[in-house]
Amino acid sequence: MHLAMLSAIGAVAMPTLAHATLITSSSNTFTLNRSVTDTLGANKSASDGAVEQTNVNLGTTKLGQFNSSTGVLTGVNIGLSSTYKQTSSVTAPATNAGSNGGNANASGTGSSAIKLTVPTGVSGAAANLSATDTCGGKPKEGCNNGATSTPLNHNLTIESASLNDYVGAGTVDVNHTATSLKAETTLNGFNSQASTNSTLDWFGSLTANYSYLLHAEQSFDPWGSKTMTLDFGSVFQGDSVADLVFFFHNLAGERVGMNMTGIAETGDPDDQFTTNVASVGTLAAGTSKHYAASFLTDKVGSFGAMYEFIFADAAPEGSYAASTLGSGYKLTLNLKGSVVERPADPAEVPEPGSLMLLGMGAAALGLRRKRKA
Repeated sequence: MHLAMLSAIGAVAMPTLAHATLITSSSNTFTLNRSVTDTLGANKSASDGAVEQTNVNLGTTKLGQFNSSTGVLTGVNIGLSSTYKQTSSVTAPATNAGSNGGNANASGTGSSAIKLTVPTGVSGAAANLSATDTCGGKPKEGCNNGATSTPLNHNLTIESASLNDYVGAGTVDVNHTATSLKAETTLNGFNSQASTNSTLDWFGSLTANYSYLLHAEQSFDPWGSKTMTLDFGSVFQGDSVADLVFFFHNLAGERVGMNMTGIAETGDPDDQFTTNVASVGTLAAGTSKHYAASFLTDKVGSFGAMYEFIFADAAPEGSYAASTLGSGYKLTLNLKGSVVERPADPAEVPEPGSLMLLGMGAAALGLRRKRKA
């Protein structure tokens, strides 16, 4: 058995071709909130300090990863569409203490800052808001007031070096963080304790948009045939036989190029068959190359061989996730043919009638010699 294996040729850049990028997406919604409160005692003319929380994990939004069976990932964009609201509400409850004449005031400030963190290779979206609230009323009646909000929309492009982090059967975890959440009551003219409540609300949706190209698809013809049989028929020993032609195709479409990475031949111990396939180079989508198979007729018998041609995705130009490049694509070529002995030339074999006449002539010659004796 003859066994030949080519060493890996490696990924070769595809010729420059115009491709329409294919897109698949994964989306999810989120609703997040967090509050902090600062209090100030009755009849205070200045703050006694703020209450602040930092780097608070608000939650995680999960987005589906890119499935490598879909194709070769060439880019990722995380789209954020959201509303970020900061509410600062100052309250002072009603009380029976003291006079209810005239008006009293209480005031406070709330602020927050948020950010979105996606896996490696990109700076996350960030924003901050602050709101000041002042309320007034009769000392025994208390007060309640205040809010502000803003939209927060952002597109985050993932760097090419991090594309592999977005490939798999699991999820991409996008983290929401309050880098700061602060409340401070700055004035309280009421006879009861005043509070400033600082609340952030963040709600919206996240979408991972995956740009990709289809995998290469090997074929013997434009319709996707993965096996082919070429039959040289039955021929006489020593005759010259015409080569039989076959094609390698990378099917048309928005797909990457195709390289050959190996050849395996089995079933032909005497090397009666050969092909001229060596290195195919890169076959771009929608292109093909032709090759030939030969049959040696020096031996009598029935012969067969099987060739497996092994291909892989060629790396596209620009960015791509190496983990999504496919390999091990096979085309199987079966070759067969038989060789028979050539029959003897009729002109070189005496006919039966001629042999009879020759025999009769020899007998007559012998009889004649006896009579002379």
